[in-house]
Amino acid sequence: MVELLLATALISAIALIVAPMMVRMNDDVSSRATADDYSLFQAAAASHFQANRGTYMAALTDGTGAANLCKLGVAIDGTGGVVANNTTLRTCALDGSMLRFLQALPVQVRERNRYGERWVAIFRAVYTTTAPIQPTGGVEMLIVSADVDGVGGVVLRDSRRYAEATVAADFTGGSGGVVPDADRSTCVVNKTTNRFEACGNGWKVNLSDFISPGQLASFANRVQN
Repeated sequence: MVELLLATALISAIALIVAPMMVRMNDDVSSRATADDYSLFQAAAASHFQANRGTYMAALTDGTGAANLCKLGVAIDGTGGVVANNTTLRTCALDGSMLRFLQALPVQVRERNRYGERWVAIFRAVYTTTAPIQPTGGVEMLIVSADVDGVGGVVLRDSRRYAEATVAADFTGGSGGVVPDADRSTCVVNKTTNRFEACGNGWKVNLSDFISPGQLASFANRVQN
């Protein structure tokens, strides 16, 4: 009986050790899949932009053609969806559904991540910061995953999900990053100061440079105080 109890105790102890390891392994597999999806979408979006750079530069600078280029959530035939450009920020956004309609997204690339959020590429024309303000010819691209199909609820802080995101960002080799689920010393999410950042390995951007005040307010409403 004593030996049986000892064996049961030993098996229980091993289970307690192995279970967290299995969870971490599953999370790492999920992070790797997310990183792969991100990288494939990033490559497709960048390739499409470069192949049509002149057309997109016009959409970025004065909105020419933006109604047919910068869209989110379109149907398979390109109808519907939401136009997503901002001539003040000089941005143009398109998601996987739009790239699919434009035949620029390989069939193996997913339009959404594992949380059901759409992959979105936001292109931003770079201008000088001192007078005279003029285009530099450069373009920045920020890839985000977002709920663009409606108003979602408040996103609760989830340390496990955030850890998955940071591991996925690491798997991308430096190009990936995260928007924190809470204010952190290295990356700011602060509703009081209305400052929200996306951060990666060696880089950091303000979301206000890429999305409109209205979109930023919608994002802020989903962040916990």
